[in-house]
Amino acid sequence: MKQFNIWKKLAACVLFLNIALTAFTAETISPEDYGQLTMQQMGVGPKLKLGPGSNLFNGGNLSLLSDSGNRQMLSMVLQAKDGTLIVIDGGWSDDSAHLLEVIRSKGGHVSGWFLTHPHSDHVGAFIDIVNNPDSQITIDNVYYSLAEQSWYDEKESHRSELVTSLRDALNKFPAEKLHGDLKQGQEIHLGEIRTVVMNSPYLLDDTSVNNSSVSYKFFLNNISILVLGDMGPEAGKLFLQYHTADELKSDIVQMSHHGQYGVSREVYAVIQPEIALWPCPLWLWNNDNGGGVGSGDWKTLDVRQWMEELGVRANYCIKDGDQIIY
Repeated sequence: MKQFNIWKKLAACVLFLNIALTAFTAETISPEDYGQLTMQQMGVGPKLKLGPGSNLFNGGNLSLLSDSGNRQMLSMVLQAKDGTLIVIDGGWSDDSAHLLEVIRSKGGHVSGWFLTHPHSDHVGAFIDIVNNPDSQITIDNVYYSLAEQSWYDEKESHRSELVTSLRDALNKFPAEKLHGDLKQGQEIHLGEIRTVVMNSPYLLDDTSVNNSSVSYKFFLNNISILVLGDMGPEAGKLFLQYHTADELKSDIVQMSHHGQYGVSREVYAVIQPEIALWPCPLWLWNNDNGGGVGSGDWKTLDVRQWMEELGVRANYCIKDGDQIIY
């Protein structure tokens, strides 16, 4: 009887090992098949290879820059292998020195600067840099979409002066460098970086200027990066309404409104990101208003839980300094 039980246990072990080895056998995909697959799925390919030596961008890189004043902000830089450099937003005016340092270290030539919406933590550095005669950088194109000034005067009068300052900075560029008439579905090709404009601004009554954020989907080496700016739940509903699931699927997503009270869990579930970019400092990451983790009324902890449930494989947060993905 004991001998029979031993054989029974051995058979069970063999069966378990067979199942385990089958489950972890990797499927081989040739570079040609990978390219076709990612294009068919709007830039979402097989599981991304993450970690050291991953080389997601084939010689290019994505930088999510840290803040200089322990405040939430969005400053991103994308560079392709061919040297094409684009900037998204840029952060507060206090963040301009670090951003300039990064841009100069990458050659000092910006092919395209993309703005999501006119709030200080997104366009302050851009305004400061444009007004700085010693910036030592060049900017070929600026992409944005603004409402009429009267709309900002009505919806956020305490910030309307900032919008005027942004317009003044934009007016320093020759007309051919300004692209302020963006429309949903428009494609922009700058070197090896392709950009799809995901929406015209949603001009809503709730959290108006945040919800007016223009979203961009960038493609570098067939890896897709979806930038949501500060879209809130209301804009997120429209985002779902006006896009198919395939259009929204993205490998990498920038967490809307710094990871708290942005778009809903439903939107992230459709995006299905593998990597999440968090432009938030430690206190916001931990929802800490000074009384410890969870003491604030921000939604960051809830959103972090969403992303865990949705299977996000890597979170990059500016609380840890500059986040660079190669």
